[in-house]
Amino acid sequence: MRYLLLTISLILLQISAQTQSVKEDTTNSWMRSYTMSTRSYFMTTQYYNDFKPDHAWGQMLSVQVKQQLGNKLSVAASYAGFVRILSSDLQALDARVPILNRYEVGLFDVTDLDQRVFGRVEKLHLSYTGKNFQAKLGRMGINTPFLNPQDGRLSPTFVEGWRLDWKLDQRVSLSSDLIWRISPRSTGEWFGVGESIGLYPVGRDVNGGPSAYAGQTTSAYVHVTDLSYKPSKNTSWKVNHTLIDNITSTYLLQYEGNKKIESITWLWGLQTTVQHGIGNGGNDDPALRYKSPDDFNTVLSGRIGFKTSRAVFNINYSKMVGGERFLSPREWGRDPFYTFIPRERNEGLTAVDAFTLYYQQTLDEQSTWQAYGYGGIYLLPEATDFELNKYAFPSYTQFNLGLKHQPTSWGAGLDFHLILMTKLALEDEIAPAWEYNKVNLFHLNAIVNYSLNW
Repeated sequence: MRYLLLTISLILLQISAQTQSVKEDTTNSWMRSYTMSTRSYFMTTQYYNDFKPDHAWGQMLSVQVKQQLGNKLSVAASYAGFVRILSSDLQALDARVPILNRYEVGLFDVTDLDQRVFGRVEKLHLSYTGKNFQAKLGRMGINTPFLNPQDGRLSPTFVEGWRLDWKLDQRVSLSSDLIWRISPRSTGEWFGVGESIGLYPVGRDVNGGPSAYAGQTTSAYVHVTDLSYKPSKNTSWKVNHTLIDNITSTYLLQYEGNKKIESITWLWGLQTTVQHGIGNGGNDDPALRYKSPDDFNTVLSGRIGFKTSRAVFNINYSKMVGGERFLSPREWGRDPFYTFIPRERNEGLTAVDAFTLYYQQTLDEQSTWQAYGYGGIYLLPEATDFELNKYAFPSYTQFNLGLKHQPTSWGAGLDFHLILMTKLALEDEIAPAWEYNKVNLFHLNAIVNYSLNW
């Protein structure tokens, strides 16, 4: 793969000289385009009790170039740089709970918090685009149910591999991803599939001690298959299969529908997710493995709601059951369940009952201002039960308030986003280790994005 990426790089460097010799014509077969993106991100976490507060401000700059190589081939490359402008001491430990900060460190490279400036090649791929088919090979973004941008920090997750997309007809589309390297969000390097599992906090193993799978997990690739079927304009089916070599096989079936009655469109959806372990779970030694090969887990998730020209509202419910923990590497993306609320997920658990509400309102006719809110109740296994609750997370409620603004007349390309979040434990008294970095906190995010294309 390294030779392929080197070849793509050389092609990209030589394109300028090559295209100068091509006479100008009326086609775009040799068109080149550029994109510059910036993100400025401030984050702070405060606690209702006397725990260590933190804050951080980071800046990202990304530059991408895309070059057409005739009518069907193209090559794209991008590089992103990251700077820590300021922060509290993110490596200092809380006096009562001696573990690292969880949120603010994610603005930087979690594998090396001493770095104030770092960067990475995020995209470097060759594409072929036909009438009903597209193929990509190299480094690229991804957005599938269990591998996705999880774009809540300075830069999203990227993968290295190949992707094939077919549009079989107007109703059916199919995609296939084979991935052998991953650069997760909040990292500055590329890792093999097994290496990438355990870069984030690893929680407890099934015996109650610290999990030891980081750096000990064997997995060569991930294969993702997505099938979409839209039998009518009001209904859709999606099937996803995510196979992590030697670790898990996960299936997701999703049905969504809508029906417009006068000015209101009613919405509904249902998901079923089934996961089982495969191979040796990442390691022959049970003390070092990521997933028990004998695990079998099921998640049911549903949604009902409505939307109008300026508002969206839905009610969501998820239920997780299983013999042991439902696991999906946190390094790779958020979970796809309808009850997901940004800044938390329900992976690493055996049983969950989750209820959430979501409301979004457009505040002006031009859709440049949007306000939204989430509210959720999450009933989890006891935090003391290490077999059922990997991260010792107590049952909690979560509330998010957000405000988005995309100016048009004076600031095209700008995007402002403010997020206020609080999580509260449902129990009156809990151990400090179940509280710090988890609940009884107030969390603020202020984000400014800018994108320029030419």
